[in-house]
Amino acid sequence: MRQTVAIWVIRIAIVLAVLAVWQSLSTFNLMNPIFIGTPGGTLREFVRQFGTSIVTIDLGYTMRETLLGFVLGTVSGFLVGMVLAQSELVERAAAPLLTAANSLPRVTLAPLFIIWFGLGSTAKVALVISVVFFIMTINTVAGLTMPDPDRQLLARTLGASRRQRLFYFVIPGAVPTLIAGLELSLVYSFLSAVVGEFVGGSYGLGVRLQQFANNFEVDKFFAVILLLAVVTTLMAQMLQWVGRRATRWYGTDRLQQ
Repeated sequence: MRQTVAIWVIRIAIVLAVLAVWQSLSTFNLMNPIFIGTPGGTLREFVRQFGTSIVTIDLGYTMRETLLGFVLGTVSGFLVGMVLAQSELVERAAAPLLTAANSLPRVTLAPLFIIWFGLGSTAKVALVISVVFFIMTINTVAGLTMPDPDRQLLARTLGASRRQRLFYFVIPGAVPTLIAGLELSLVYSFLSAVVGEFVGGSYGLGVRLQQFANNFEVDKFFAVILLLAVVTTLMAQMLQWVGRRATRWYGTDRLQQ
């Protein structure tokens, strides 16, 4: 309990320090408030936007594009990673190709996705998939090819078959790595969807951000950024909770079975 309180105190102190510096920059004209806004103005716009189409329409568009691309990208990446991890030869051959593909700035290819798939949601979903797929594939291969030595020893001692080692020892040991890959994929899913909306679209938080930036409505711009941060953080916390539950269940109950 004391550690939890200390963690929250540190978090709040950091946020207050950032807000104090931000407010000081505006109050003492160290930077033009037109360009950086104010904490009070941003908070006011953040609360106000809940009664506007930013939340009722634009957030819904961005969430649908993000979640659809996230699910398709992570599932396909996990399956491909599973296949690659079954053969050391194939995994070693594919590793540099995956690294090279993952290092490409695919977000900058957003204009091409707009050309290929149009201005609708399909282009944004495709962009999200292209980013998430390689992240999840690499994390899956890493998790499945670096098993816990203790689990491996236990599997050999119990005489487990290859299938049993995979489902009862290797995958449970890879759950933390897989959850980390899911969290990273979720963050990049939102980033990719918003960037795609920046490039072209009629609805979505990216469209709103571009509109507010062009009109120098900085408080509204930061309010949308704050909304994105809140939504992403909440979903990441949910993934962490699911990961902890999955680790306990899959790592112990399945082994007992």
